[in-house]
Amino acid sequence: MPAAKTGGQPGPLNRPGAAPGGDLQLLRWFGARLLPHWPKVLLSTAAMVLAAGFELLPPIITKRVFDDVLGPARRLDLLPWLITALVGCFLAGAVFSAIRQATIHILGQRMVYGLRREAHAQVQRLDLSYFESSSTGDVMSRLSNDVDSVENLVVHGSDSAITDLLRVAGTLAIMFHFAWQLSLWALLPVPLFIPGIIYFSRRVRPFYRQVRDELGRINSRLQENISGIRVVKAFAQEESEEELFDAASRAYMQAACRGIWMWATLLPALSFLTSLSVAGVLFVGARLVGVSGESSAATGVTAGTIVMFLSYMQNFYGRLRGLMGVYNTLNRALASLGRIHELFHMAPEVRDAADAVDLPLLRGRVEFDHVSFRYLDGEEVLREVSIVAEPNQTIAIVGRSGAGKTSIINLIPRFYDPLSGRVLVDGHDLRQVTQESLRRQIGMVLQSTFLFNDTVASNIRYGKPEATDEEVRAAALAANAHEFIVGELPEGYGTIVGERGVKLSGGQQQRLAIARALLTDPRILILDEATSAVDSEAELKIQAALYRLMENRTTFVIAHRLSTVRHADKIVVLENGRIVEEGNHEALMARDGLYREMYQMQFRLEDLPAGQPENAVSHDGGWEPETVWAASTVGE
Repeated sequence: MPAAKTGGQPGPLNRPGAAPGGDLQLLRWFGARLLPHWPKVLLSTAAMVLAAGFELLPPIITKRVFDDVLGPARRLDLLPWLITALVGCFLAGAVFSAIRQATIHILGQRMVYGLRREAHAQVQRLDLSYFESSSTGDVMSRLSNDVDSVENLVVHGSDSAITDLLRVAGTLAIMFHFAWQLSLWALLPVPLFIPGIIYFSRRVRPFYRQVRDELGRINSRLQENISGIRVVKAFAQEESEEELFDAASRAYMQAACRGIWMWATLLPALSFLTSLSVAGVLFVGARLVGVSGESSAATGVTAGTIVMFLSYMQNFYGRLRGLMGVYNTLNRALASLGRIHELFHMAPEVRDAADAVDLPLLRGRVEFDHVSFRYLDGEEVLREVSIVAEPNQTIAIVGRSGAGKTSIINLIPRFYDPLSGRVLVDGHDLRQVTQESLRRQIGMVLQSTFLFNDTVASNIRYGKPEATDEEVRAAALAANAHEFIVGELPEGYGTIVGERGVKLSGGQQQRLAIARALLTDPRILILDEATSAVDSEAELKIQAALYRLMENRTTFVIAHRLSTVRHADKIVVLENGRIVEEGNHEALMARDGLYREMYQMQFRLEDLPAGQPENAVSHDGGWEPETVWAASTVGE
């Protein structure tokens, strides 16, 4: 990619349409996504309420045992009933807890399934400029790690929040009902919880966001390292890659540890305060109870009341600490929700107009009408370009590296929109037709062939999933691929080609790409350096396949070897984003222009004496090194 494509362009979070939003906005957005699952939300909430209710009853039953069975009254006849009630509460609480957990976990899985599916669909809708400004690992992190964090909020956060709030409220009501004096003592530390939570929230949220971002960087580094492992080994850079990965992992660890230290200092301090309240309840309770252990006439506090209070206090502050844990989960999830929310609100720069129509079957006329173009905020790479390709014509685009060749062909399938001017197909402005109907009638064979980690047959029929086995074989035959598929691959058309087709040679990959394009029967064909990375024998087979592919189709060709475009109907010569020459091979060779200079230089290079460097040119009968430009490169 040239600098114009990447230099100075904004990151993905600054793209138009990105909307991080505040906490309330994020939670409203999240709540709206829960609405379709309301039956399970209702069932799990009902189970939470019932489970919390039954779990609040055992301390009251324990109080009755202490006061009525073990107290002065010695009502041993009540003991079987009280024990039965106690066991019944435990059983009912366990049943409703099981219902709650099963329901909330299924809800979480369905919620995450829908969220991940929609996030993936959103990624598919974004245009190429997003992927050029975002790392693959960060995109993957949003769809995996961040979505998993949201699942944790649904399954554990919301579940704990509701159940803990219910238990806290129920505990308070019971405590004040039996002894309001002890309740006040029990609640003395609560006001200190609030500033602690506020302080924690303000300090820890940036750390959690940093943790998610650093995890995205780790994924990016790991993905890049694995994808480029051949280059890493070829240049013996394993140690350097280890250092880079260590640096990314260390940054993640440090960000995570800062959040851990926040928790490690806050929670013990709050636990100490609650312990002081337990001591206060014991001290005050003992003074309220008579020396004989009977209840004070004024307060009604008994030894059973104190035992019940200690149980409820343990439950109350345990649930408060649980709510603190929920708050921690919420902070983590909000950081992830913010990243997912940003992804959902990124608007593609290239999108169908509201009144866009489907293209009919094309004849194949393509016209560039005074087109200028630049990548995001970079410099213009095309300036006032006008080209007309009549149906079934072959148009060759040639020029020095960075001249704008690849930019032209990227505008035909509308990967980008021009800055000014129009690109028309059969008279239709591309901005007024649907992208799908356009791209289904365009075939592309590029220098860097991408094959999926699937079978040979699946890769050939990728653009036409409904194609029969006979159609797949016919396309492979026409692409000169059938012979090596059945003769060299262990399972023929059922052979897994490996990630990016790593099990195949470069020539074999290109022939599969040609077969894939043939199968879709496109009306417009784009060939970008389709033979530049293969040996001479493979090139001959690929060229023969390409000629069959180009028959009766409008074809745009970018070629490194100018000898391969001599038979093009029209050759367009670019220099610094402008058309400087146009015509067929004979007409351009008759002029003393850039095309003739390029063509003659290539043939001088091909005639170099054996053993001479490729960048040597003749000067007065001798060969001296000289920098020679490449005719074209991919990724302008």
